[in-house]
Amino acid sequence: MRQGSTASDTSGEWGKSWMGSLLGENTGGTEGSMEEDNTLSESEMEDVSYTIHNRLWYHLFFFATSLGGELFYSVFFCFWAWNIDGAVLRRVIVIWMITMYIGQAMKDVLKVPRPSAPPVIRLDPRWQLEYGLPSTHAMVGAAMPFSVLILSLERYQLDWVWGLAIALVWCVCVCFSRLYLGMHSVLDVLCGLLLVSVLLCVLLPWVDVLDHLTLTHPASPVLSITLTLAMVVCYPATDRWTPARGDTTVIVGVGCGSLLGSWLNYQTGVIREPSLPPPYTIIWPSLNMVGLTLLRTILGLVVIVAVKAIFKSLSFATICALLQVRAEDYVNKTGTLTSRHRLVVELFYKFITYIAIGFTVVYTAPMAFRLIGIERPTFYTEV
Repeated sequence: MRQGSTASDTSGEWGKSWMGSLLGENTGGTEGSMEEDNTLSESEMEDVSYTIHNRLWYHLFFFATSLGGELFYSVFFCFWAWNIDGAVLRRVIVIWMITMYIGQAMKDVLKVPRPSAPPVIRLDPRWQLEYGLPSTHAMVGAAMPFSVLILSLERYQLDWVWGLAIALVWCVCVCFSRLYLGMHSVLDVLCGLLLVSVLLCVLLPWVDVLDHLTLTHPASPVLSITLTLAMVVCYPATDRWTPARGDTTVIVGVGCGSLLGSWLNYQTGVIREPSLPPPYTIIWPSLNMVGLTLLRTILGLVVIVAVKAIFKSLSFATICALLQVRAEDYVNKTGTLTSRHRLVVELFYKFITYIAIGFTVVYTAPMAFRLIGIERPTFYTEV
């Protein structure tokens, strides 16, 4: 990759427009004013021309970095819940929520900037307004594959060598993608890996206990809502706007919704205690099961898109009415809407919307599949 001398690359604008079309406006929010953010982003995001000489690395690392993004989480969690194993997924979501919250919060506490551009070229501008240390992409790039591997080994008769190889390749590709794309320094990545290693050592021994409590305790829904709401409210404020707080609210909302849906599944008898102890034999899908897998995934994702649109509109209108602010002022950044009100509007509608999405993934969509006769067969316990 070679840097040029004129400003001709439009990847920054493409990134912003892509996120805008996905979420409706810029993600995130803090007590810092939006006006300060806009000035900062314009001064930091200097367009430069560059030439890609090795498209293999370029496309590989763009794919690898997507393993830490919202689109991947959406598809991965849905596919796993509807087609593979709910028990492993519940535990993975709890680990994902806690590790990402801590990593994102540490970014806004430490306030360590990303590598200067120039000399680096930032090829992935979607997160460039966030602080850099620790790298949450490195954290999730390790937390996701290794937690899936370890928790699956406890439930199924798997070849751990192949599983370990896949987890290592996954993690290494994500980490190197952040360096290649100019979004993190080596120190950012190493600190992210160190932090997530400590968190996994703490969380993995207790995740079964947490899962059992969230399923069986009668006060679980109240505790889930209270604790996740406290995580959103108590997130550390920063001196300027970054996407981190909004993205973290999305993660916490999904976690809360999945906890509520899982509790309801257990209380209504949809999932039951095991009749046989693990580890269980892997049952590979037949051709008919593959077809049903595709059908569940496509129909379920359509439902998720509809749920997101409905709850985003309803929650946005509700909070604007409660605060007595005009929706047009928020969307167009006009009028007398204060940064505090802007923050409350954003966090409220994202929290409510993604609770609904998490609940749909775990409870509503599987119930719909059951009603139309395409539910995933449960060969073993989901507890």
